[in-house]
Amino acid sequence: MTVLFILSSAIMGLAQDFDFNANLQNACNEVTKLRLAHAKQLISKESPNNGYKIWVDCLADAVNVYASESETEYEKLVDKVDDALDVIEDLDTKAPQQRQLRAEIKFYLALVQMKLGHETKAGMTVMSAYKLLEENKKLFPNYSANNKILGVIHVLIGSVPENYRWITKMLGLKGNIDQGIRELEIATQDKITGFEAKFFKLFIQSYILPINDKVRTEVNEFVQKYTDSELALFLGVAISEKDNKSDQAWKILQKVQNGNGYLPLPIFDFYTAEIYLQKGNYAKAESYYQAYLKKFKGHSFIKDSFYKLFITNYLSGENQQAIAFLQNINQYGKKLSESDKAAQKFYDNYTKTKQLPNKNLLQARLAIDGGYYKEALENIKDINENTLSSNLDKADFNFRKGRIYQNLGDTDLAIPAFERSIAFAQSLDTHFGASSSLQLGYIYQKKKDSKKALSWFEKALSYKKHEYKNSVDNKAQAAITDINN
Repeated sequence: MTVLFILSSAIMGLAQDFDFNANLQNACNEVTKLRLAHAKQLISKESPNNGYKIWVDCLADAVNVYASESETEYEKLVDKVDDALDVIEDLDTKAPQQRQLRAEIKFYLALVQMKLGHETKAGMTVMSAYKLLEENKKLFPNYSANNKILGVIHVLIGSVPENYRWITKMLGLKGNIDQGIRELEIATQDKITGFEAKFFKLFIQSYILPINDKVRTEVNEFVQKYTDSELALFLGVAISEKDNKSDQAWKILQKVQNGNGYLPLPIFDFYTAEIYLQKGNYAKAESYYQAYLKKFKGHSFIKDSFYKLFITNYLSGENQQAIAFLQNINQYGKKLSESDKAAQKFYDNYTKTKQLPNKNLLQARLAIDGGYYKEALENIKDINENTLSSNLDKADFNFRKGRIYQNLGDTDLAIPAFERSIAFAQSLDTHFGASSSLQLGYIYQKKKDSKKALSWFEKALSYKKHEYKNSVDNKAQAAITDINN
């Protein structure tokens, strides 16, 4: 009887090592909603040696630091992750969760490290997570939860440009985009990993791969299914803005809940400002950019916000105030996001040339960003190459014209415009050549002309330095991989 009791207790102890009970499921849901305070209350009720309790707790803290970009909180997170990994490592080694949860906690930390600019640390952390998951996959090949983070990593490996492949090979990293998407699709069916896997899958398909109607439908369904999740709403808004669909982004923003225990997200103020700017309501845009700068204590989009405040005043005829905001670009924020890099580059160029942008071209760009293509066409109707003095403006003009016609479905007019942009951008320190090449690649890929598409994607990769190099290179390489498979 005593022996049976001891064996029974031991078995129960192992089972409780990884108990994703109803309370923790609720806590996890609260994290995805960004109701972090309530999530923490639920987490506190659990055993400190339950692997899932530790996992959800680390997820909540990682989300908080990712949103706030606080270096102080990041240092606390690093210590917490170290302790969490030690505890989970001592749990049941025969359970597939033992390696999986450790890998996921590492991956969450890597996302935070990347956001804060600790890229080398992030790379090492991702590699460590990858090795744990690959080991777990060999031990437990039918354990579907492995697929969530592995899927993300495999897509990222697949989109690494060819000239950097030696790094992934040296580190023993293997994977491709199709494999990663398949793995993420499997993970979306899992009751534990489903929400996160869908979030990652839609993010990747929108930011690395070209957005198509299927993805747009999936994004809409995701937002409709999780209307009480600030994380889902953020994804919907971010992708809609990325897809030049400001009206859709606006509708999603109206679903955002203020208060009620939700983590305040100043980024929603930023996106609101973007929409007003794209619509030409400069006063409203300025008020929301100011609100973002006042509320947000991190670094993302700070330089970009000051650049946009320059634009709102410049297009309103307030040149003196515009220049004052322009000076702030150099004083605040960091050059980590591509939009912040672009803002800094604009400031640097202005300090050298003292030249202000063409207002019609600027308004056309903003209208295109919002998906208002007919309005954008109206903005440039009185412009031609002869009215523009610099090759940079001529490259800009032709790129905008190409994007307008491309989105209006007239590729016969878009193609020569992109080609002219490339010609004017030659030997200039600008993204227009690379961006035009990328769009030409997409046009010919859609036309099923793989040879021409590959040629343009490879040309997009050939540009050595510009403010959007990371995103252009990732997209070009992903398209090349897709064509060659």
